[in-house]
Amino acid sequence: MKEKIIGRIKKDTAFFMLSILAGLMISIGGIAYLYITSFDSNSIALKMAGGLAFTVGLTFIILLEFKLFTGLNCDLINTNYKEWYRLVVSFLGNCVGCWFGALLIFKTPIGSAVMARAIELYESKLALNFGVTIASSILCGIFITMAVLGYRACKDNKMAAIFAIIFPIFIFVILGVEHSVANQVYFALAILGGKPFVGQIVLSTFTVMIGNIIGGIIIPVVLWAKNKLISKDNDNKNAESDKNN
Repeated sequence: MKEKIIGRIKKDTAFFMLSILAGLMISIGGIAYLYITSFDSNSIALKMAGGLAFTVGLTFIILLEFKLFTGLNCDLINTNYKEWYRLVVSFLGNCVGCWFGALLIFKTPIGSAVMARAIELYESKLALNFGVTIASSILCGIFITMAVLGYRACKDNKMAAIFAIIFPIFIFVILGVEHSVANQVYFALAILGGKPFVGQIVLSTFTVMIGNIIGGIIIPVVLWAKNKLISKDNDNKNAESDKNN
C-alpha cells in the first residue's frame, strides 16, 4: 500500500512538473504575441505575425508531450473519472509556468511594452459578458482539440504533424478567442504592471475553463458516437449474416 502511494505521488509530481513546462511554453508564445502586437494592436499584419509566434509554444507542448490543461480535454471522455483531478493539477502547474515566464520578462527592456499590451487585454477580457466569454472559450477548445488530434493523425509525418498543429493555433490567436491558460500570462503581466488582482479574474478564469472543456470534448464525443453507431451497425449485420447461415 505504501509503495502504491509513493508511486502515485511520484507520477503526480512528474505530471505537475510537465504542467509547469507547458505553462512556460504558453508564456513564451504569449509574450511574443504581446510584444509583436504592442507596436499596433489593430494591425492585422502584426496580429498574424503574433499569432504565428504564439504557435511556437503550443507546438513544443504537443511535440514534447507537456501537460497543458486545454490539450488534455480532448481525452477526457476516455479518462477514468478518478483521474479527472489531473485537470486541476495541470491547470495549477500551467499557472505556475505562466507566472514564471511573466516574472522573467517584466524587468527586461521589452517588459514595459509587453505589460502595456497585457493591460489592454486584461481590461478587454474582464469587460466581456458571460455569453461572449463562454462562446469564445468553447471555440478555443475546439481549435486546441483540432491541433492535438491533427498531430496524432499525422504523427508519422513530422512536417504534416507540425502544420496540423500550427494552423488551428494560428487561427484561434488571430480570432482572439479565450484560452484559459494564455489568459493567465496576460493577467500576470497586467498585475505586474500595476493592475489589481480582482475577483472578476477568478470568475472569468473559471468560465473560460468550463468553455474550454466543453469545446475540447465536442469533436471526441462526436467521433465516439460515430464509432459506436458504426460498431453497432456492423454487429447487426454480422448477427443477420450468422442467422442466414
